[in-house]
Amino acid sequence: MTLIGFLCFKDPLKATAKESILQLKKLGVEVKILTGDNPIVTKMIVDEVGIEASEILTGRDIDAMSDETLGKSVEKISVFARLTPEHKTRIVSALSKNGHVTGFLGDGVNDAPALRFADVGISVDGGVDIAKEAADIILTEGSLEIISEGIIEGRTTFSNTTKYILNTISANMGNVTTLAIISLALDFLPMLPFQVLLTNLMSDGPLLSISTDRVDEEELIKPRNWNMRLISRFSALFGGISSIFDFITICFMLFFAGSNIALFRTGWFIESTLSEILVTFTIRTNKRFYRSRPSTILVLSSIVFGLLTILLPYSQFNTAFGFSAPTLQLLSAIFVILILYFTVVESLKHLFRKKFL
Repeated sequence: MTLIGFLCFKDPLKATAKESILQLKKLGVEVKILTGDNPIVTKMIVDEVGIEASEILTGRDIDAMSDETLGKSVEKISVFARLTPEHKTRIVSALSKNGHVTGFLGDGVNDAPALRFADVGISVDGGVDIAKEAADIILTEGSLEIISEGIIEGRTTFSNTTKYILNTISANMGNVTTLAIISLALDFLPMLPFQVLLTNLMSDGPLLSISTDRVDEEELIKPRNWNMRLISRFSALFGGISSIFDFITICFMLFFAGSNIALFRTGWFIESTLSEILVTFTIRTNKRFYRSRPSTILVLSSIVFGLLTILLPYSQFNTAFGFSAPTLQLLSAIFVILILYFTVVESLKHLFRKKFL
């Protein structure tokens, strides 16, 4: 029993740990450490990864706190040590009651209750079975980088989904309103049912590719929630603008087409379809449209479906769709209307964002 020395064991941090913590902070995710380890060991670890630990709360401290006091403490303190599973669950519960969306990462038996209680429980492939069963997500790679990449992917998907919804609802609202009103004034259908369906088909081609679109960095730095009031206001305003330019187009069509109903429908079909494709490039970003680069697939699909829209009335299939080949003068007038429409939407977009965002 003679002491001849010490053997020191250490579970080293991953080389990417500190960088991953910084990345999560940039994404607006506040990282808190909940561990059963000794406070001294915990302090050394969190110092290495750059987490503020001027004060560490222990399980004994938590036992002496009421739920109200703990709710205030979890907002200020980021490191908790000497915790039992019950302590971890109380902390996660306190954060949830304070209005936070909580994610808990753990791989041990002691982490199972907190994994189950968190909004998103995350475990790793090498974790114990009970932890993996309690988790919502199991990481196949043991790295925090995967979490930050998943957050970015989720926010990208949310942003692109919002773009699609704003574009589709506002455009359809404008078209339906115009159809309902103008049908009362004309003695013919301004657009045949299958022409309306064709308009939706041609405009949805590029919109489906918006899932591949790039998202501005400003959209990724903080989480966003569904805002139905914002969507309804946006749809009402820009749907109304779309309807106004539809009426402008109809006036031009009545002047140029005269009694040629097929030509009237052709002009409105071209304007309606191209306006919905074109306006995507201003709605997709809060910046000036030329300062945000869209995805290559979105650009190419917009060009392809835009050309199809213009060329279809000149093709041999035009009579099958009830179209008539427009004159160059009429086509030029439509392009002028589209440019004015895009300019108005681009200008009002920034005023709308300032007022309602």
